[in-house]
Amino acid sequence: MVQTTKTIIKETFKDAARVELQAKDVSVKGRARQKVAKERFLSSLMRLKTQFTKHMEWGEIRWDLSKSGEVLQAAWRDNQVVLFASTVAEPIQVIMKLRRRSKISQNNKGIFEKAFSNEPVRLLGIPQIINDYNYYKTKVNCFN
Repeated sequence: MVQTTKTIIKETFKDAARVELQAKDVSVKGRARQKVAKERFLSSLMRLKTQFTKHMEWGEIRWDLSKSGEVLQAAWRDNQVVLFASTVAEPIQVIMKLRRRSKISQNNKGIFEKAFSNEPVRLLGIPQIINDYNYYKTKVNCFN
């Protein structure tokens, strides 16, 4: 998943990396090169979450490849827009899951009525990568 709120802005991040590039320690310089080369999430998908959430229907997914062409970046509308990135997922892989409707308000009434009708729970398609994340996120520190 991708966070859209950060306490460090891009400029501060880049300035810190530039300072680290001047360091004498080789490991610090290596980290700085990685920071500078870090790929940013596509701004068009970020804007879907931060500015255009209401323009996406529940279950709608929009995706694109990163600038390097190696990372799938996607925005999927659940109760909110969820951003995610993967090097192994395909955006068309969908799994059917029982989904519970959130409380209906004036802001989300139209979106949830289309997806859920009047049902509190409904079988709906979600991206496979979201399902995998939800299932495996609690199993990261498990050892068998």
